[in-house]
Amino acid sequence: MKKRIIAGLLATSMLVSLAGCSGGGAASSETASTAGTSEAATSASTDSGETVTLRFAWWGGDDRTNATMEVINQFMAENPNIKIEAEYGSSDGYHDKLATQLASGTAADIVQIDPEVMPSFVATGDYFLDYSAEGFDLSKFDPNYIGQRINGNYDGKQLGLPTGIAGPALVANADLAEKYGIDFSTQYTWDQFIEWGKQVHEADPDTYLLCANKEYIANLVFFTYLKQKTGKTLFDEETKAFNYTEEDIQNCLDLIKSLYDNNVCPPSSYSSAYSNDDLQSDPNWIAGKYVCTFAYISTMNVMMAANESANYTTGQLPVMDGAQDNGWACNCPQLISVTSSCEHPEAAMKFLDYFFNNDEASKTLGCVRSVPPTEQARTVCEADGSLDPDMMEAANIVTAYGGQSNDKYSSTPESKQIIIDTIEAVSYGTVDTASAAADMYSQLSNYISAQ
Repeated sequence: MKKRIIAGLLATSMLVSLAGCSGGGAASSETASTAGTSEAATSASTDSGETVTLRFAWWGGDDRTNATMEVINQFMAENPNIKIEAEYGSSDGYHDKLATQLASGTAADIVQIDPEVMPSFVATGDYFLDYSAEGFDLSKFDPNYIGQRINGNYDGKQLGLPTGIAGPALVANADLAEKYGIDFSTQYTWDQFIEWGKQVHEADPDTYLLCANKEYIANLVFFTYLKQKTGKTLFDEETKAFNYTEEDIQNCLDLIKSLYDNNVCPPSSYSSAYSNDDLQSDPNWIAGKYVCTFAYISTMNVMMAANESANYTTGQLPVMDGAQDNGWACNCPQLISVTSSCEHPEAAMKFLDYFFNNDEASKTLGCVRSVPPTEQARTVCEADGSLDPDMMEAANIVTAYGGQSNDKYSSTPESKQIIIDTIEAVSYGTVDTASAAADMYSQLSNYISAQ
């Protein structure tokens, strides 16, 4: 059965336009560890006998870091002349720091990148090597998947490789959903979602339907609703035209305000303590006081692990009546790229061939970066039980929606901050939605005209 699901996912991925989203957010990484030292033997890229040193930078939680470190050590054991220095940390400020490093030529040799941030890097410099030109074995990747820009392909150059198949997901506490008569297994609208939220909170004032913060509302409600309403992304990538009217934005802000006013989600004054990707730390989520959350496939297990006593499942995502686009889009969670400043590209490609194509590495990495990106890796993980069925089901669900990806301009920190700040003001009730929409329209118009 699982094999049929996986095959279906691959077939569908050839047809849909894959979208960037990832999870969230932008990032900062400090050098946290050196993966280890090795005795010099023979160079991976020359026969000089020198030890080759590569820096590898990424962000992520403990599970991702531990698995990545183990793969690094496995590789170094087989290649004692290649030393991998690990630079890892949280997502806060990561891409701002990376932008500075890329511009100055001081970035790590191998870097993890948010696919929505990648276009701004590609547009500002020749910062990444083309996997194809470096002779990397891409045969295990679905060419239709990696051929998408969101998955690292720019003008025929494979400047990054996707770490998995991902996208948004609905994670539901099955027992609570049953208690309140909520069925996430069939398609429903935003209006129905709000009615469920009112019903839950009226029955128990300590419980909410949706665990969310302003960042998740921006990434998974604002962008999605407006794509459903208009069939368009925020900006046109070719002409830079602003695709939404003030009325469109106000309609979306009205929806967001209703989520707060009807107690579908907790007040911003509460959720602000658990910002960005810290929703799993919310004590009420841990205590089982939410029916569901919008999450990302790559991190949904983190949310599930925060409350081990709950019985979690995945479900459909809301779509408005008469939607012009389903909005919810499949994407890759991160890209892995080799920077142009790398002095030993052959060694970097050798490590990444192990990272992506080696069975032992696939077993070790499992689903720490979402559903694995190649059929070979998924087969390996299915065989050893590490291919999480909930993640696979969530991948199937979001792939079936086939919504379009966000444009590269709406994904920049500048435009996202305008949106997040406006949502925060609306959620606190410090501004009405009409005024907020006019202000957002003005700020976003000024932003795009400067691009």
